[in-house]
Amino acid sequence: MKRFFFEIQDFQKIEISVGHNYFKKYIDYKKYNHYIIYDKKIEAIDKLKLNNLISLIGNENLKTLDKYLTLLLKLSNYEISSIDIFGGYSVLEFSGYILENINIKDYTFFPTTLNSAIMLPIKGEYHLNFNWKKDILIQKGYPRKIVVDTLLFESLSGKELKNMFVIPYILGKIVDSKISKLALNYSKMQFSNIDLQDFVFYAIKQWIYYLKKENKLFPGESTIQLFYNKESGFNRNYIHIFAISFIIELYISWYYGFLNFETFEKIENEILSNFDISYKLIEKIDFKNFYCKNDFVLFTSSGKLINYRIPCDELKTIIKEVKEYFRGGFL
Repeated sequence: MKRFFFEIQDFQKIEISVGHNYFKKYIDYKKYNHYIIYDKKIEAIDKLKLNNLISLIGNENLKTLDKYLTLLLKLSNYEISSIDIFGGYSVLEFSGYILENINIKDYTFFPTTLNSAIMLPIKGEYHLNFNWKKDILIQKGYPRKIVVDTLLFESLSGKELKNMFVIPYILGKIVDSKISKLALNYSKMQFSNIDLQDFVFYAIKQWIYYLKKENKLFPGESTIQLFYNKESGFNRNYIHIFAISFIIELYISWYYGFLNFETFEKIENEILSNFDISYKLIEKIDFKNFYCKNDFVLFTSSGKLINYRIPCDELKTIIKEVKEYFRGGFL
């Protein structure tokens, strides 16, 4: 097991540890007023049949006000001193939002997906969706501790885990790190437990480097908002949408002259050749009720990142052009 600390402000640090098959030692069966929130799909937790379990179904549909109120009412029936949270990004973020709202600060995240274990929810903000807009409600906060146990990834299918390597691949491209090449190799699903632990540990370090040195907004995140709307709903595969959103923003970088077409095409081809990503998702963007965020972080040919603001009308025009580009080769 490896461990390090992420300093969020003076005298406050988050302990982050990575290992394999060690999560149970953190579950205190006798601790008074201790509860576990978890994604029902995680068999390793579900089969424990503990009395202090609170189950959720993790996906983007979870992050709504009605589900927020449902869990809030449930938690109000308990005297709570501490909570462990097992799940992917939506479960972690949703739970963090609620716990910070009711002033429960002693909670630990146990990420159960590769993407949530690498791009950890440590930006200092949690979000809920509202009025068919993604991540519009904000609550500040941080977990006390993060425990990454790669055993928990076993609830994922092989196909799901393979596709999740696109996240560290993209991260590696942005920070110019060897994890991009490793992610492509590991997406072939040939690695040992030790290899995976070392990979996740190193990738987390790269994510923290990005947050500290670059920006809280990551390339691809601005465009993600466009895929969640009243017409298409919120039951979308986040990994697929993130990958397509990243490619779209690379295209935008090329459109404005920041990125050469050869680099755009190389990254695009590597994503499409190694991961099960479909351009057909772009059909889910609602151009009639076009809600966008104006601020982007664009990738350049030099590897540097540029903060760039794009008016919504202009962005709509560019996205339609991107759609035609995709349609020409893939739709």
